Amino acid sequence: MQLYIGGLPEDTGEEELKALLSRFGAVESVTVIRDLSSGHSKGFAIARMPNTTEGEEATNQLNGTKLGERQIMVGRMHDTLPGEMEFREWLRDNASEVLVRAGIKREDTVVDYGCGPGIFTIASARITGEQGRVFALDVRQQSLERIREKAEKEGLANIETILLDSSKVATGLEDERADAILLYDVMQEIEDRQGLLQELYRVLKRDGLLSVFPMHIGTEKLMQIMDEVGLFRFRDCCNVLGHTTASEVVNFEKRSI
Repeated sequence: MQLYIGGLPEDTGEEELKALLSRFGAVESVTVIRDLSSGHSKGFAIARMPNTTEGEEATNQLNGTKLGERQIMVGRMHDTLPGEMEFREWLRDNASEVLVRAGIKREDTVVDYGCGPGIFTIASARITGEQGRVFALDVRQQSLERIREKAEKEGLANIETILLDSSKVATGLEDERADAILLYDVMQEIEDRQGLLQELYRVLKRDGLLSVFPMHIGTEKLMQIMDEVGLFRFRDCCNVLGHTTASEVVNFEKRSI
């Protein structure tokens, strides 16, 4: 069972957290997630406990308690692959740079599918400018409301939010509407991956970009999925020099079919 432990004091280390969790059972590993450039803690850690019952007990007993002067959050999360949590944090901190490197530019139409907190929605809206358009799609109404609030505060009028039906993959957008589609840290939530990729293929322009961060799946598995579906051709990857991770940003182009 994998646990997320958030709200940590800056100086909290792995050994302290391991001792805390060991009160409830065996602890396989604890990793404090750190900034790839500075090495400073990002304020959260990932822990693995082999016994689910003990992990749930640790979650119930520790969530909301204090560590030092900070109230911590403890909860279950999807299993992660080596290096991808650090890469995810780097990606969020460098969203605009990554999107520009991928090819998003002024006046583009971008679809952020499974936009979550809107980090890449807002970054895309800044890049594309007043003449561009960014569609933020998510199954959570609360996420869309927060994006609208952020956009209003920043004076970004080029964002449109769309509430997705969790039982479907349809976007509600017309054919070849998007210059670029972002699929960041969301594919693991989708059961009908072939249906999703078919829908994104329909919405993407002929020379468009599909940019994927396959969190919890990994680059190798993503490439297998894309080969099986056969709709997109690999273009390039974006990673951090010197950092090894199972998941990275992978960019694709449409195949002619």
